Formats: sequence, structure tokens, C-alpha cells
Amino acid sequence: MRKSPFAFALFGSFLTLGPANGQEAAIEIHADQVIRPISRFLTGSCIEDVNHEIYGGIDSQMIYGEAFQEPAPLPALKGFTRYSGQWIVDRGELRASGGDGPKLLCNEPGFADGTASVEIFFNEKHGGNAGMILKVTEAGDGADTFNGYEIALDTSGYLILGRHRHNWEPIQKTTCEVPIKQWIVLSVRTSGDFLEVSVDGKKILTCSDTNTPLPAGLAGLRVWQREARFRNFSIQTTGRTRRLVPFEPESQQGWDDGVSGAWSGFHNGSAQGGFALDTNNAFIGRQSQWIRFAGGEGEIGLENQGLNRWGMSLVRGKTYEGYIWARAPKATRFVVAFESRDGSRKYANKKLTLGTDAWRRVKFSLTPSTSDPAARFAIKLEQTGSVEIGYALLEPAPWGRFKGLPDRKDVVDGLLDQGVTVLRYGGSMVNAPEYRWKKMIGPRDRRPPYRGFWHPDSSDGWGIVDFLNLCEVAGFLGVPDFNIDESPQDMADFIEYVNGPAKSEWGRKRAADGHPAPFRLSHVELGNEERVDETYWRKFKALAEAIWTKDRNVIPVVGDFAYNREIRDPFDFNGSDARITTLAAHQKILELAKQHNCEVWFDVHVNTDGPAMSSSVAALPSYVAAIDKIAAGARHHVVVFELNANNHQQRRALSNAQAIMVGERLGLPVVTSANGLQPDGQNDNGWDQGLLFLNPAHVWLQPPGYVTQMFSRNYEPLLVASEVQNPGGLDVAAARSEDGKTIVLQVANLKGDAQPAKIALRQFSPSRSSFKFEQLTASFDAVNTAEHHDNVQPTRGERPLATTDGWIAHTFPPHSFSVLRFE
Repeated sequence: MRKSPFAFALFGSFLTLGPANGQEAAIEIHADQVIRPISRFLTGSCIEDVNHEIYGGIDSQMIYGEAFQEPAPLPALKGFTRYSGQWIVDRGELRASGGDGPKLLCNEPGFADGTASVEIFFNEKHGGNAGMILKVTEAGDGADTFNGYEIALDTSGYLILGRHRHNWEPIQKTTCEVPIKQWIVLSVRTSGDFLEVSVDGKKILTCSDTNTPLPAGLAGLRVWQREARFRNFSIQTTGRTRRLVPFEPESQQGWDDGVSGAWSGFHNGSAQGGFALDTNNAFIGRQSQWIRFAGGEGEIGLENQGLNRWGMSLVRGKTYEGYIWARAPKATRFVVAFESRDGSRKYANKKLTLGTDAWRRVKFSLTPSTSDPAARFAIKLEQTGSVEIGYALLEPAPWGRFKGLPDRKDVVDGLLDQGVTVLRYGGSMVNAPEYRWKKMIGPRDRRPPYRGFWHPDSSDGWGIVDFLNLCEVAGFLGVPDFNIDESPQDMADFIEYVNGPAKSEWGRKRAADGHPAPFRLSHVELGNEERVDETYWRKFKALAEAIWTKDRNVIPVVGDFAYNREIRDPFDFNGSDARITTLAAHQKILELAKQHNCEVWFDVHVNTDGPAMSSSVAALPSYVAAIDKIAAGARHHVVVFELNANNHQQRRALSNAQAIMVGERLGLPVVTSANGLQPDGQNDNGWDQGLLFLNPAHVWLQPPGYVTQMFSRNYEPLLVASEVQNPGGLDVAAARSEDGKTIVLQVANLKGDAQPAKIALRQFSPSRSSFKFEQLTASFDAVNTAEHHDNVQPTRGERPLATTDGWIAHTFPPHSFSVLRFE
């Protein structure tokens, strides 16, 4: 009988004594007073495709846009630069189609002091907002990829003022009449750090941004998750007259006309031809890509430079493998190649032949003659003919993949080096209506693309089953997350697919997909950051019972949200991010588990922006106590699947350390930190919090990732009593080995000064005359960069175990997390 790996109870306490000013901290560890077991799975990582952690990250697929689903670029607008989104000119008006924060910037430089104005039209009441952005610098594709002020209108009746510094920092939200089906004049006047906002000539708010004023920059427009129309955009800077900036499309055609948006077209020599998107007979999804060579000499083709067109990292003499699904009206030869970013240097090429109008998969391999950290992959014609491309795969040969899986070896090795013990695959991405597990099985080139939560053109090329394969081979405990609107039958089929015998209906499909033996999956999460109310309860009940009909040992996890205030009464409280005020639905879920004699977990998320403990971490013990109070004997646990922040700095590292220690004290079975991965410079959804950073050539840990590593490699299984007098800025926890021969002391110093302390080991006699220490110390804002991976990293050492009156002296560095090991 398979059991959950967590079979211990919640009990015990942690004691911190009050400070006495001017005295050094005194830490006492009581080795004989075991509080509770410590889970091995508090060093977890949460991966979801927020900032392309998967598609462009861990996935070994080097091509971004492999199925050609991204639309062709729209004509450029005169005097503007577009950053994502559909901005369409219609008789002098501009229509924005919505999305996650697309931007349109006027190219006129130097907007600092002056007035910007635009008229906005909303056709219907709808979530989201639209407005202007001012003083914009460092702009790029992505919701939060810029610095600047945002001033936006929301049809629910609000004017919103906020600041972006590659994140979102709300400043003020004011009630304001925002009518629909009529033009609204939004006007902003700036002078130094002062902003004044008017709507239809009426002053709505004023603000002085004295702490973080932004310098001069560009002015432009932005929408967030809604459609809007704009007209009469004007700019007036100090000393100049007001000028209307017209919305006019560029007239000339370019070589990218008819090319899927993740690719670029090119031609050399006198070659004539063009490109087109086939929306009638696509290989998969909504469109495929035609290339046509009409005449002349030279070549015409498409090139791809991977995620964000950063370039593909090629290693000289190493083989790369792939295949292309293509067809041609008649016998045609085309070429696949590795080239320099501008195409001037050729590194490898392979000539391929098609002779049929039917779709055919053509395999190839390429071995570059030169290393290049930013190369491109090309598909091209060198003679008259045409070819339609439906799908293209390119990945390193087994040398660059983790144990033959479709995963970047360096990324998985980075997770293992980090000491990750559990992976959760989920987050807001599961809330997309088309996110369904049955679309993620079978050959990756046949899995349908879909409109994702974070990205409009998402790929199922790497999904839940690929995640489970990775966890099994790498040795991670894997917890996949599912859309709460999966049908009960589909969830039952999933459990049979992963855990059923090979002779069962879905077990046979698993075996056909290359995994004859059951996965023996133990946990699944249902939904993410849900409003756990009566509606959620009904959906959860149906899915949980479907799961248990196939495997009673699988533990369904409630996808709860965050709680920011202490819960004193489980049925009357405030402070839930989901805006619930009662745990009545939670109680029904617990009763359901008890009725079936099965186990349930509850996933809550907390903020670790740091350095001070957040309200959600402070409220976590009361949530655990409230769930215990209403459990009535039902088997359950509380887990934290997302430590969340808006930074990856040292201050977040210290906050993560505190949260993991809280998890130890509460006896939580799992703590995982988001985001597990982050492509360097890719922060288009506001979560600049990656633990393991990557680019096409390298991976490196950020300070919070090193905290995970320190906890993991210094793990001991039993929490023991510890107390600290005069703690100052120190937060302390202690653990020991099963045999009692090793004591580990964990200390976070949140202060900017070194904190001297004395340490007493009660009921413990060290066998060594020295102790080992490991510490991570840096300024609060310190991070690691692509150029300097080791700005912040732990240092290790060993010191003599000298005592004075039974006390060991040690000084904890400023802004540090330290682990001391006594044996």
C-alpha cells in the first residue's frame, strides 16, 4: 500500500524571548527536546510558464514559435514603436485589441515636464484598463518590461496611477466616472516629481513622487486585458506648443510580410519571392508557413533566433538534431542551416528534399563548425519552388539533454545543484480555459497550440507528462496542477494514465507514449489561487471523488490563495486575497476526505518580498490552526506551493529563509518557491523573482536559490527546541540528526550590522573540535548577473569549537543567512 511520504503530526512550539538593548544575542539549543520531524521537501521549486520558464526555458526545443502560430506583424505606425499587441489604425483612430500590457510609444524623445492628453473610448464595461504611460525608459516586449508612470481608466469606475520599474508599483486608485460608448479625455500634467491627472477637464488626482521620481522618457499608450480605442493623442512639453501626434500606418512593405511573428524573412542576391500564412490547410493549430522562391539567384528563407530573438547558443563540433513537417506541390529541395545572427557566416547546412503534397516529417542533424552564443537557425530555398512548413523541432543531441529527456541538461543540473527536492508544476497558467492534460500527451508535434493565460500563443510541446518524466528521472517529488474545470471523467482518466496498469485503457496509452510502468503519482493540485467557496467545493468534490475511484492513495490539493490577517474565527475573518470570509467550504472538503477515509492538502501562498516578514507569512500559523480546528479527524496538511515576491535580491533570500523556518516550526510537508526558473531579462508578467536564471548558454543561481541550496545540503530530520535572548535582528531554528550526533543551527540576520552572539549546545557533546559554517551575506539589493554569476554566493569555512563558560562565540554578518553545523 503506497502512502504519502508525510505521516507526521503537527505539534510543538517555538520560543523567542524578548530583547534586552545593548546585549549580544544568546542562543540555546536543546538537543534532547525534539519538537517534530522536518520534511525533506521544504526545499522545493514551483515552475510555470510565467516568463517562459518552460517554452524557451527548460524545454530543450531551441526554436521559439515552432508551430508558426504567432500572427504576422502588423504594419508599423509612423513615429511610434510597438511593444506587443495589435494596434490597428482605422480612419485616424487607433484600436488596441487588449492583452497583457502591450505598449505603443511615441518616438519623440525627452518627455519630462509638460502635458500629454488622449481621448479613450470603451465599447463596453469589462475588466482591465487603458490609458497613457509617461517618462518611459528601458522598454521592451512584456507587461512590465519598462520604467514609467501609468495612468489608466477602469470602466468599473476608477482612475489608476502607478509606477513601473520592470514591475508594478501602485501609487493611487481614485473613484472616477468612466462612461462607456463615449469619448473620454484623459490628460496628465507633469512638473518635476509632481503629477496632475484630469478626466474630461475635471481634476481627479494630484501626486508628488518624492521618493522615487522617474527621469525624462517617452510618452505612449498601454492597455491591460481589454480593448480600447484612442484618438487625438497630443504632447506639449515645456516651452513648446501642443502638438497632435497622428496615427498613420507605414506604407512600405517589408520582407516580414506574411511571416509568422516569431520568425523573420530574408533574401540574398537577386532572389525574388515571398511568404504567406496558410489558414485553410494548416498542419496544426490555425496556420502554417509558406516560403516561395519565384526567380533570380541567391536564397530566400526564414530565420529563428529563439526566445526574444536572443540568438541560439551553438557549441562547435556538437551535434544538434531536429525534424521539419513540410509539404511541397512538386519535388522541391530546401536547406536547413546554422548561421550567424545576420546570416553573413555559415556554420552548418543540410539539403533536404520533398516530393509530395502530403505532410511529411523530414529529419536532419547539424554540427556547427564554429561556436556562437547568438546564432540563428534558417530554413531556405536556393532555387525556384515553394514549400509549406508546419512544424520545426531543433534541440541538442543527447549530450545537451538531461538523460535523453526533452529538457536542457544545464537547467536540470542547476535545479539539482540548488538542492531542489520537490517540483510543483502549476500556477496561473492552469487557469487558461484550454489548459487540459489530454492535449499534452502523444507526439509533441501533434499537440495543439492554445491561448494561454500568460502567452496568447502557447505550446503544449512540454506539458504535465513531460514534467512527470523529468521528476521521475531526476528524483524530484512531482506535484502537477490542473485546471479546476477539468471534467471528472478526464481526471479519472488521468489517474489511470499515470498510475493504472499497462493493460488498462489509459495505461495502454501511457505505454504507447513510452512509459510502460506506472508513475506512482501521489499528489495532484486542483486549481490555482482559487476562491474556495461553494462553487469551488462542488467542483473539487466531483474531481476528488473521480480521482479516488481510480486510486485512493492520491492526495488532491486544494488550490487556495493567500491570507494576510490572523484568523481567529474560521467562519468570520478578513484579509483573504480571494475575498472569502469563511472556511465553510474548506470544512466540507475535510468532511469529504473523512467520509472517504482519504487525505487532502490545502495550498496557500505567501509573500517573501522581504526583508521584513510579510503579513501573509505572519498569518500562516493561524490558517494552519484554523484548518486543524475544523478538521474533526480528517487527514490533512497545509502546504505552501508559492513563496512569491517581486524581486530576486538578497532581501528576498532572507525572507525565503524565514518562510522555510516557519515551515519547519509548523511541520509543513512541502514548501516550494516561485519562480523556479527565469530567462535573464525576461520579466513580462511582473514576477521578477526567479531562483535559477538562464540564458541560451548559461544558468546561474540568484540569492534565494542559494538559500534553498543551503537548507537542502544541511538538512537534518528533527526540529529541536531553541531559544534566543536579545535576538536583535536574528531569527533562529535548530535541527538534529536521527542519531543525535549532528546539530544544525539556522540563523537569518535581517539587520544591516553584524550581530555577535553566543551559542550554547544543551545535552549535546560535540565529537569534533571545530564546527563548519556556511553563510550568504550581501546588501539587500544584491543580485547575480549574466556577466557576474558569483556576485552573491555562500562562503564556507570551519572554526575551532572554543567555548567560554560553555558558550560558543560567533558573529553573524549583516543581511545574512547562516548555517552552523556541529558534529
